[in-house]
Amino acid sequence: MPEQMKSKQNFEKRNLGEEELEVEVNRIAGDKYGKITLTEVLAGGVVSDIYRAKVIALDGSEKMIVVKYTKPNIPAGGNFTYSDIEHAFSLAQPVHNLDVEIQGQLDTATPKIIEHFSEEHITLMEDFTVEGYKLLQFRLLEDEITSTQMFALGRTLAKLQKEFVSKLQGISSIEEARWQFEERFFELKALLYNGRVDIFNEIQDDFLGRNKEYSGLIWTDGDQKNFALTDQGEVLAFDFGRSIVCDPDFMPANLAGHLGLFVIAGYLTVDNIETMLNSFLQEMKRDIPDYVFSEQKIVNYFTASLLHRGLAMRWVDKRLADKIGEDSLKQASMHFGDEVFSPKKRVVTLTEAFSLLETIAQFAQGGQYKRPNINI
Repeated sequence: MPEQMKSKQNFEKRNLGEEELEVEVNRIAGDKYGKITLTEVLAGGVVSDIYRAKVIALDGSEKMIVVKYTKPNIPAGGNFTYSDIEHAFSLAQPVHNLDVEIQGQLDTATPKIIEHFSEEHITLMEDFTVEGYKLLQFRLLEDEITSTQMFALGRTLAKLQKEFVSKLQGISSIEEARWQFEERFFELKALLYNGRVDIFNEIQDDFLGRNKEYSGLIWTDGDQKNFALTDQGEVLAFDFGRSIVCDPDFMPANLAGHLGLFVIAGYLTVDNIETMLNSFLQEMKRDIPDYVFSEQKIVNYFTASLLHRGLAMRWVDKRLADKIGEDSLKQASMHFGDEVFSPKKRVVTLTEAFSLLETIAQFAQGGQYKRPNINI
């Protein structure tokens, strides 16, 4: 590993395994909350580990909570390049602390934090699943999403955007916006590198605010993994630590782009995404009557987010490709990006983009993107 990389990693501390983490949690919290036993892995494995845990309180009562632990050392390799580590994931522990700080400033529903231990980068939270919340990603994969829930999702996202713009002016980001742009738009850069770099530069200027000053943090990690919903449409949002100063219009487009993959794979319809975006606009106009977003920017960010997940398949539940195959999902994503940024006729409106997405989804679900087996 290069010398400059070593300075970014916290090698004085090693990552805790499950048994060691349980000991550590009881050391820092046991005297106050009682005996804590990790019972089930809920998520994680690379940057953070999230467990369901049983607490036997000092009075003998029992309850279930969630424990989140962020690791000090994230290795380069199967998931991350050296650049990923240097500019983002070596910062995972301070990002965890920023997430908790941001949650403390928001009125929009987030998981209830019992206590955060900033030195140990461990958070104890209420278990929202006992209240009927289920991750958006799981609802999509299990065909449990409704128009009511999509409407609620758009409204919640708009409330979050307004709160980020109005309440987080004094909070600084951990990551640099330009490096996060390189990560999130990497696949778009590859797509446009031959003859269409002017489009990429235009999008970069919009995102980083080179043509307009942005102030305050914007949530750039609002995808299907970071929302939970009840059957009735109540919404929780979480994981705000990677927020940066950038274009606020990225927030709705980023979520919509991730959902676009579920349209291609046959788990969602374009109507669902339109419901979410219309709800977003309606809520934004409630407090800002003249609010509008640039459709072309939304199309650009939407496409970039779809490419980012669809081509790399990183941070995507592998079940997403069960219906059509991973190769078909990748090929369809690439075809969508090529058509949106076609040199002949660039797609600039959401109506055009959604019509194109529907057509490509029909091709993908009909098997047109499957590659024949080739024996070499």
